[in-house]
Amino acid sequence: MMRRIHIILSILVLSGFFVAGARADDTSLSVQSAAPDDLEQQIKEKQDTIKRLESQINNYQKSIAEKQKESTSLKNQLGLLDAQISKAELDLQLVTAQIAQLELEIKVLSGEISSKNDRISRQQDLLAGLVRALHQEDKIDYLYILLSEPSFSQFFNQVFYLGELNNQLDQSVRSIEKARDDVQEQHDITARKQELLKNLEVSLEQKRATLDDQKKAREVLLRDTKSSEAKFRTLLAQLRGEFARTDQEILDLNRKLRERLLSHGDVNEQGVLVLSWPIPAIKGISAYFHDSSYPFRYLFEHPGIDLPTKVGTPVAAAAPGVVAWVRTTRFYGNNIMIAHRVNVNTIYAHLSNFNVKEGDYVKRGDIIGYSGGASGMQGAGLSTGAHLHFEVRENGLPVDPMRFLTK
Repeated sequence: MMRRIHIILSILVLSGFFVAGARADDTSLSVQSAAPDDLEQQIKEKQDTIKRLESQINNYQKSIAEKQKESTSLKNQLGLLDAQISKAELDLQLVTAQIAQLELEIKVLSGEISSKNDRISRQQDLLAGLVRALHQEDKIDYLYILLSEPSFSQFFNQVFYLGELNNQLDQSVRSIEKARDDVQEQHDITARKQELLKNLEVSLEQKRATLDDQKKAREVLLRDTKSSEAKFRTLLAQLRGEFARTDQEILDLNRKLRERLLSHGDVNEQGVLVLSWPIPAIKGISAYFHDSSYPFRYLFEHPGIDLPTKVGTPVAAAAPGVVAWVRTTRFYGNNIMIAHRVNVNTIYAHLSNFNVKEGDYVKRGDIIGYSGGASGMQGAGLSTGAHLHFEVRENGLPVDPMRFLTK
């Protein structure tokens, strides 16, 4: 029996089974398992690329800030757009590199988890066998050992080895439990990286859209001004004059339309006006209210939100109200404005067709027109691509539509 115990302990030591139990910072099962050198090298290269791109983007950001301080001219605006396009291209490269780095890190984690699970499984099998062996030893009581051993020295040695075997097995069980916790931690880290990866993939699409908008904005500016500083100044004056007139016109129309709204009971309704989305935001929002990435922001703030959609998409009234105007202007192109209660108005711009006329009363969800906005299209106004421009005015002034739209 003594010989069998010695054999069991020898197997345990040679297998490395007690190494983890003897040290709290076990490297055979810890979360710090080394990744293959080639993957680690690739990750380092991506990190270096990301640092370089971040530095270049920072330089372009400073250049853009300086250009924004320059006087408003066609030359300066084109220079600003060129800098924004270069920055947008770098932004795209940066997100692409960040995605590649995350994918490599997830690959490393996956390999480590698989390796550790295999090791844990093997050690669990070995542990089960050892427990069975120890159970057989435990069936022999100390009186039997005392009587069967030729000397007290051998008796105490055998009792010591049995106790040591128990202690080591306890430590090994704790080591396996810690290893399971380590693997779970790696699963959690992987899940967080995968969620970040999804967010970066969404960001990548947004960066592509921003770059496309910047390029189209440059084309539109050159087309509409024919590369002439004089025509640029005329265009700028038209746009700024249009916004100023719109503010006052809305206040005047709201006073005139109050009686009409009152006849439908809209004026007397209390509380915040909740607006429905005029079209489904399937493709998201390409430009937000006062969006810092708006390509013409140097000329004027973006007064609404832009919803990308194919030309001809039905546009619905966001709330009940009276159609205040149906017209075509320089910035908005074909556009409709609806007056609602509590001095709130909605504007639907860059339309391809109208489906209502001034003075009509519309209910929430009624189709009032169809989207347009394709560059160069009749009635597109100042637009870089097919979309619906949706704007909310409160007491005549532009406000963030997201405050009113249903979540």
